Amino acid sequence: MKIGMEEYDVPIIIALIISIILVLIIYGLLYYLGRRQTNTITTLDERKQEILALPVADKLFKIKNKNVSGSTRRLYEKEQANWQTVKQYNIPEIEAALVAAQSETDKFSLVKARQTTDKAESLLDETEKTIQKINEALTEILKREGENEAFHEKTYQRYADIRKQLLAHGYAYGEAIEVLEKHLSYLELDFTKYNALMNDGDFIGANDELKQINADIDELEQMMQLIPDMLKQITEEYAEQLEDIQQGYQRMRQEAYQFPKAIHIDAEIEKVEKDIQSAYNAVITADLSEGENLMKASEVQIDHTYQLMESELSAKQYIDQNRGTMQRKLDQIHQSNRYAQLEIDRVSQSYLLHENESGKMKDYADEIAQEHHKIDRVNEQEAAHTIAYTDMQKAYQNTYELLNKIEKGQSHIVASLSNLKQREREARDEVYGFDLDLRNMQRQIEQYHLPGLDDAYLDEFFATEDLIDDLSHKLTRVKLDIEAIEKMMQEIAQRVERLDIATEKILDEAILTENTIQYANRYRSDSAEINRAIEEAGILFNEKFDYAGAHQHIARALDRIEAGASQRVISLYHADKAKGHY
Repeated sequence: MKIGMEEYDVPIIIALIISIILVLIIYGLLYYLGRRQTNTITTLDERKQEILALPVADKLFKIKNKNVSGSTRRLYEKEQANWQTVKQYNIPEIEAALVAAQSETDKFSLVKARQTTDKAESLLDETEKTIQKINEALTEILKREGENEAFHEKTYQRYADIRKQLLAHGYAYGEAIEVLEKHLSYLELDFTKYNALMNDGDFIGANDELKQINADIDELEQMMQLIPDMLKQITEEYAEQLEDIQQGYQRMRQEAYQFPKAIHIDAEIEKVEKDIQSAYNAVITADLSEGENLMKASEVQIDHTYQLMESELSAKQYIDQNRGTMQRKLDQIHQSNRYAQLEIDRVSQSYLLHENESGKMKDYADEIAQEHHKIDRVNEQEAAHTIAYTDMQKAYQNTYELLNKIEKGQSHIVASLSNLKQREREARDEVYGFDLDLRNMQRQIEQYHLPGLDDAYLDEFFATEDLIDDLSHKLTRVKLDIEAIEKMMQEIAQRVERLDIATEKILDEAILTENTIQYANRYRSDSAEINRAIEEAGILFNEKFDYAGAHQHIARALDRIEAGASQRVISLYHADKAKGHY
């Protein structure tokens, strides 16, 4: 009985031991996590102390004792308010969160402790950024006072250098000196304003004022750099060009130059003067952007006026160089027209003309006469000084263009006339060739002693022969119609080509019929079908002159006795034909 009880006690003891071990592990884990959470809270508290150690309060005290004003005071008051918010609200909230987190940790409420710690860390991060910004802003205020002194010294030296330069070289700025001196007086007032701001303790406002003074000095330096060159360009270069234009125009008027009706050089010169004066006024008032635009406008107007005058000078040179050439060109085209009309009259006695060559040539003659009259008229206007040379140049150029077109048209007509004789010779040679082709076809057929020809072939042959005879007759006329003749030649050439193909086909089929019958004779004694096919092919060949039908009939019969035999006959025939045996 005792032994049984001992057997049941062992499992209970093991289970109890395991439970104790699990409890110890859990307690150990909770202790470890609690310690780690406590370390985190301690670290956050140390960060809070480091942040609060920044000398923000000291800097606020220093700035307050300086009795700052203006922009500087507004910034100081803003950062002071931010610092009070941090001290009264942010820091207490962070401390409360850290205390709560430690309390939850002590109770082993680790999840809630972690959440509270995270909240405290987030608040601490935000507060740290705020305190750093406050500290940086206060540091900047304290730095400005010392920096402004060095900045002011450097800026005032720039001002003094400009003033010295302006006094020493005032002549280089002409009438613009008044505007530049006025800018200097504005700078003096700005320095006074700076001093007042510094005395009032507005270091930031004073710094901004120095920045503006430097920007104004940059602008003034640019003016002083650009104005002398701009004035020099206007008063020397532009003035010289204007004088050159005026003198050149005066010489052209003395030499009786005329200008097109739409062009008024007096008005163009007046516009040049106005543009130059406007540019000058803009520069001496230091409106340099407007001055640059007006100077560009002046350059454009000067170039435009020069171009108008130079166009007339260039046009006169063109007229002087082309006056004789134009007259020779007119005479040459006129002579070519007369020659072409004579050639048309001569050729029209032997050939019919279809392109109204005579009418076209008369139209060309009228156009040549009109152009001659136009050139004579503009030359008379030139002599009377009533036309611009540019207008004359346009007239000359238009006439050249039209004369070149007429010249090409006349040359084309003359070339087509001179070609008629060659076309006639070619036509006669072609007629001889056609006649020779027909005789050769006839000899070929007669050479093979064919029993006859079908009606379609004969009709085509005799019709072609009649056309050739008709063409030969037309070529004997006194006045030839080459176009009608060439049209007939084209039709005959097509007919002769068809006849040539048909003739070759007739001879090929006739010879192939004979060769196939000779090949089939080897089966004649043994095959009634071959005998019958030979007889029927002979009827088609000798009575109906259907050589193609006769060949096909005997070939089909032969292939039924010996497959492929007809094709071998054909291949052998064409091989021999290629060697010239037929």
